[in-house]
Amino acid sequence: MINCGLLETIKNISRESGFTVAELLVVMLGMHKEGLGRVSVSRKTSIGERRIRRINEYVKSLQKTRPELYEFITEGIHQASIITQPVKQYLLTIFHPVDPDLLKKVESKIVEIRDWIIVETRDRECIEVIGIVPDRIVFPLVPEELSRRYIELVPATLLENNSVLVLWRKHIPLLYESAVLNALVNICTESMI
Repeated sequence: MINCGLLETIKNISRESGFTVAELLVVMLGMHKEGLGRVSVSRKTSIGERRIRRINEYVKSLQKTRPELYEFITEGIHQASIITQPVKQYLLTIFHPVDPDLLKKVESKIVEIRDWIIVETRDRECIEVIGIVPDRIVFPLVPEELSRRYIELVPATLLENNSVLVLWRKHIPLLYESAVLNALVNICTESMI
């Protein structure tokens, strides 16, 4: 489950290692979850191969030096379902399962999340809309008529309660998913302050 415990742990690892949260997430999603090689991850994200290798070596080193921590983060990433597929002129990414308390934070901080994603992706045009699914699709701060149009785009077969949805105008695999997770990290750690 995607929850603040997992995300805060990844942020702590970032501080210890000197790698950014987004870089750690890219490697964990690409290499540890999807089983891609470092060359493939590098090509998809434009992060250098050497950097990808160093990050992966660091993550793997945790398996020996801190096995409980390694298992916690890799299990958390493996259990998360992150699906991206085309819908009409957009790409839809669904993150599931997301802790219900984190979903409430996402709903109340939707503008901040969008801003963090834009900063991380360096592309203000990449996002169309962000939604949540506590028990039905909600697009916070989106007028009802427009919201209905977006809801019609989401295939019912992909819909799961406790999800975060992102409709992208532009999308770079792994990089943009990690930007969303990084925004969720910020929501979690902001609430601790």
